Amino acid sequence: MKKTALVFLALALTHGAFGQVDTESRRTLQVQSAFPLKGDEQQPNAYGYFLFNQNNFPCTNIAMRIIFAGVYADTELSWFLPANTNIAVGAGLGGGLYIDSITPYHDGDIVSRQRFYGDMADARVFINETIPNPSPLPLNLRATYRVTGSFYRNTDTTSAFTLPDDFYTQSLLAEFHYGAMEPGLTARRGVELYVAADANYRSGFEPFGPNGALLPAHTEYQRVYGSLSARIPVQQTTFIARVGGGMGEHMDELSAYKVGGNLLGAEPFSVTVHGYYTREFFADDFGFANLELRQQLTEQHRVTVHLYGDWAVIKPVPPEAPDWTNIFGVGAGLSFRAVADIDCLVAYGYGINAIRDGNRGGHEISLAFQKKF
Repeated sequence: MKKTALVFLALALTHGAFGQVDTESRRTLQVQSAFPLKGDEQQPNAYGYFLFNQNNFPCTNIAMRIIFAGVYADTELSWFLPANTNIAVGAGLGGGLYIDSITPYHDGDIVSRQRFYGDMADARVFINETIPNPSPLPLNLRATYRVTGSFYRNTDTTSAFTLPDDFYTQSLLAEFHYGAMEPGLTARRGVELYVAADANYRSGFEPFGPNGALLPAHTEYQRVYGSLSARIPVQQTTFIARVGGGMGEHMDELSAYKVGGNLLGAEPFSVTVHGYYTREFFADDFGFANLELRQQLTEQHRVTVHLYGDWAVIKPVPPEAPDWTNIFGVGAGLSFRAVADIDCLVAYGYGINAIRDGNRGGHEISLAFQKKF
């Protein structure tokens, strides 16, 4: 393979995890990678970014957010209305390479002749309102209009495959947040109900897929996604749970929910299930549950043991048969604070019913590093 690492920053980052106007000062560098233990067919990948977030910057009543991920960059400015600072209007620009790389798997085997790259450019405007309420949890509504350009290229293995034509997508996205999750690999607090719905229209979009068996082409598609998350600290123990799911209409591999892998924090449209390939499953409709138990062992270096349990039920997009499938994953990890206050996490995941070489069970290792400045 000429390509030794797939570096991607899913649009989920700006859709969900950073979908609220954040007024906290943050400087965070995070890098994650995952790979199979036995040389299976998972594509080598990495997921990383540097986040800069600052309120009243570059001037009063403006918040700036910059995400830089090597081959991807995104900038967002929010302006709080002087007459009502609970309302912010803003705009964002982003773009980069390999954002929508498609690596299809069938029964655990990579379909290398159908892999292709997708680059993108993104522009959006939004209005964000924080609604005062008697609870200590913030209540946040956001509406976004987005225009995205998608541009596709072959990999060095693509053959006998019709690539998607370059096209533009207009999107209307509505988001509801009740509560908030503290960001970061080692965060211990947060409760959040999140609901998102989007309607999308593609211009210049045509059928794509294996020659002679083109996949369905829909110029319009819609999605609804919801999740309920909680991180609850009890002395040196942290209980973490997340349940949710999504429904789609007129979905395909480009718009599908992505499920699988040990990578953390790439939600909502990319969901962790330990022990499976990263983004192994392309789902039209799905449900999921993630559970984690953290137990800190020592105060020095904050050595912590992690235990994971994951479940997802998936209805795939074409060309897979639209049959519901349950997948289960478990895992364990060890995190610690290293030199220069770098937080490190080493984790193992076992995909209980992953199909590998005709057998059941998949093994995956992941590494994660985070530095806050």
